[in-house]
Amino acid sequence: MTKITIIVPVYQVEDYLDRCVQSLMKQTYSELEIILVDDGSVDSSPQMCDQYAKIDNRVKVIHKENGGLSSARNSGIDVATGDYIMFVDSDDYIELDTCQRLYELIDEATDIVSFGFSRFYDDHCEKVTNTDSIITLCGDEVFEYYINRKNVTHMVTDKLFKRELFDGVRFIEGRLAEDLAICFQLVGKSNKLIAYDHVFYQYYMRGNSIMGTGSLKLCLDAYKGELEAYEYGKAHFPQFNVQNDVRLLNQSMKTYLKLLKVHRKNANEEELKILNDRIQALQKTEAPIRTKLFSIAFNANKSLTWMIFKACKMS
Repeated sequence: MTKITIIVPVYQVEDYLDRCVQSLMKQTYSELEIILVDDGSVDSSPQMCDQYAKIDNRVKVIHKENGGLSSARNSGIDVATGDYIMFVDSDDYIELDTCQRLYELIDEATDIVSFGFSRFYDDHCEKVTNTDSIITLCGDEVFEYYINRKNVTHMVTDKLFKRELFDGVRFIEGRLAEDLAICFQLVGKSNKLIAYDHVFYQYYMRGNSIMGTGSLKLCLDAYKGELEAYEYGKAHFPQFNVQNDVRLLNQSMKTYLKLLKVHRKNANEEELKILNDRIQALQKTEAPIRTKLFSIAFNANKSLTWMIFKACKMS
C-alpha cells in the first residue's frame, strides 16, 4: 500500500502543535509516516513531540539545533521512507480525509497532486467554495500551467509530492519564501500533475509568524525565487519564454512597488535601479492586455499602480 510521509517542522508552537498533530494522527488513511522535526524549541514542544511518538508508532521525532524552516524540512526529507511526501506547518492543520482523498486520485505515474488551502485567523475564516474539479496535466504542460499559476501555487504545503522528485533537490537554508526557490524545480521534474480544486489545508495566519510579517528580507527573498524560477524556465522550457517573461514582468513591477511603498526607508537604491531596468526591458514583451495596462500605469503613476495591484491582487 502507498505510504505517505508528512513532514512537520516544529519551533516554539506549544499552543498550536496539538491541533496540527491530531489532524494527522486521526487521518482516515492509515498508511502514514509522520515526522516531527523539533528545530531547537525551548518551550514544551519537544516534550509534546516525544509524547506523540509514544502513543502512535507512525510518529518519528527528530531533535536538532535551530536551523530554520528549510533546515527542518530538509532533515525530514533525508529520513522519509514514504512513496509520497507532504508538508504541514506546525500551526496549521489538514482535514481528516485529506490523505485518503489524495490517495484515491493517484496512480504510479502521478508525480504531484495540488489541492486547495484556506487561511484562518483568530477571529474569522476565509469563505471556501470547493468545485471539486480535477485537471490532469502531463509532460511540458505541467510547467506551463505552473508559470501561469492556474490553480497551482508556488507553495509546498498544498501539494503531495512523489518522494523521488527530491533526489538532488533540497530547500535553500536561510532563505525566506523558501517554497518559491524549490517548487519550480519539483514541478519542472514532474511528468504528471493533478490539480484538485478542493480545500484540505487550513493555513493559520499568525501575526508573529514568518509569513505574517512582511519584512524586507521576505520581499527580496521572494523575488530572488521568482528570478530563479524564471532562469530555470528559460533553460529547460524555452517554448514558454513569452509566458515566462510576462510572469517575471508582473512580479518585478509588484516587487518594485512594494519596495518603494512599503520598504522605502530600507530599500537599496541600486536594487531599485536594477529592478527598474529589468522592468523596462521586459515591457517589450508581447504581453496580455491586462499586463500592458499595468505597465502603462506603472510608468505613469507608481502610487496609483500600487493601489491597483493591491486591489486586484495581481499575481
